[in-house]
Amino acid sequence: MSLKFGIVRESIALKDQRAPFSPKMVQHLMTIYPNAHFEVESSSNRIFSDDEYKHCGVAIVSSCTDCDVFIGINPINSSNLIPKKNYLFVTDLVHADAPLFTLDSLVSLVGTYNAFRAFGMKFELFKLPAFTTFSDQDSLISYLKRTVLPPLKIAVIGSDEQLQGTDRILKAIKIKKVNTSDFLSKNFAQSVYTVVDGLDSETLMSLTKVSDIFIVVSKIGSQEVVVSQEMLMQKDCKLRVLADLTPSSHNLISCTVRQSTFEAPFYGYLPIEHKEVDIFHPAAIVVVAIPDVTTEFPRETSEYIGNQLTQHCIPTFFK
Repeated sequence: MSLKFGIVRESIALKDQRAPFSPKMVQHLMTIYPNAHFEVESSSNRIFSDDEYKHCGVAIVSSCTDCDVFIGINPINSSNLIPKKNYLFVTDLVHADAPLFTLDSLVSLVGTYNAFRAFGMKFELFKLPAFTTFSDQDSLISYLKRTVLPPLKIAVIGSDEQLQGTDRILKAIKIKKVNTSDFLSKNFAQSVYTVVDGLDSETLMSLTKVSDIFIVVSKIGSQEVVVSQEMLMQKDCKLRVLADLTPSSHNLISCTVRQSTFEAPFYGYLPIEHKEVDIFHPAAIVVVAIPDVTTEFPRETSEYIGNQLTQHCIPTFFK
């Protein structure tokens, strides 16, 4: 069976430079599926240029309306859907109730980096550049190896699968992992962190009294993580930065009063009044709550997406 696939330009999220397949991946797909034909709608915004696709033997067109299957990152307007055609959008796959694949590693990597950046900025201890300064993860990790921190305690709340990027950041800065019991009861001459994948409110309350930084996934499995206003407004709450890795209006992390952006990733939260304040307010907890970080390494993310689609999605069209 012959099928014609069209990679559509991103018309809704104009700042999104990602693509479902890199030029080399399209070339590879045409090799392993001789009956698959690909067209790419011309785009000046995509991380891969039209010429890169042409160089790999892929046709560049102004519109791929004659294709059988349309593939993109973000869903297009329903008014532009063509009857009797097939559509595959990566965003739907990532955020579905039972996602085919996720980008948790990148989400936790960006959120964790910004947590340290926020702490250094609030207390004027060190200055980390904006995340977008780095071209890829390797350059970011290389830079972090030079970072020197004061003795901090970082509580990481979530499952190991959700926090792979966090683990990479903490290893780059050479922060020691300790068990939660020692984390709560002992003092350390160096920065340490502990990982908590349970949702016991008593433990979370205890962690707020000794932690400088919280890195939190708002949902572990089917259960919500609760970081209440009551926890944060206690006089002995030591917390000064909270990175909400999965911010939404529905979660139970009280300091996430809104989502932040890459242009303005931080805001202050005043627990006693439950309101947003300047990050330099002496009683403020700095919140990092960027909802979608997967656009920030568009080339790396596109290659990851393409590998997943090649493995899980494209074969189904030929079965």
